[in-house]
Amino acid sequence: MSKLQRTRLFCVIMALIFGAFNTGAQTLSKDFREIHQKFYGKWPKTITFTQQTGFYKADTLNRTQTWYEAGIFPRLFRIDFGEPKEGNSVIYRGDTAYNFRQGKASQPVVNPNILIYLLGGMYYDKADEVFKKLGADGFDLSKSYRTIWNGHATIVFGTASADSSKSQLWFDAKDHYLVRMIQQKEKSRLECHFAKHQLINKIWHETEIKIFANNKLVQTEAYHDFKTNVPLTEAFFEPTKYGTWHWLKQ
Repeated sequence: MSKLQRTRLFCVIMALIFGAFNTGAQTLSKDFREIHQKFYGKWPKTITFTQQTGFYKADTLNRTQTWYEAGIFPRLFRIDFGEPKEGNSVIYRGDTAYNFRQGKASQPVVNPNILIYLLGGMYYDKADEVFKKLGADGFDLSKSYRTIWNGHATIVFGTASADSSKSQLWFDAKDHYLVRMIQQKEKSRLECHFAKHQLINKIWHETEIKIFANNKLVQTEAYHDFKTNVPLTEAFFEPTKYGTWHWLKQ
């Protein structure tokens, strides 16, 4: 074998080895990239809404409560449980949650609320960054398949075929809003259904959510007075300034 032939053979072998190592490399699904692109850079900066919350036990409504919610995307969100003057709230600042009970703050805890990211925050990140972040949370956005959900064509990301044991995101195939999420962990399963979407300033927003923990309905949410791009100050989400201002009073 000549030197030229040996060189060519070496190149072929290296190409085969390189290809073998990269066959399993994960890349962001083209469908997910298109969905993300539709809203990237267009998502409203702020939202406010009133939420009627239902709490369930053994599939039976146990009690209800009104929550008042507001957010500045991509990383600030606040929920007031009941009347704000009662001082019962949680403030999310990125991956940290600050809880207040009767106006008194408890020790902050690490608590990344994935719904804040999925329902707006991710449209402030580039698609490849979303791929990394959600991948770290167990969602494999390189895999997808199509199915029907509540009579509508749907794209499922996180698995290549029907498999309820995998974390997955379901998007409406036409309007590209999220309709279902399953986050499967070793010892727990969180599932959310998003419905009654309304088109507000050219963006679809869910106004009804059902939350299941380990396949049991535990909470329902119905939004009212949903508004976008409303005046909000970052001080409203600053724990040290808690109680000094509230958007409901404006």
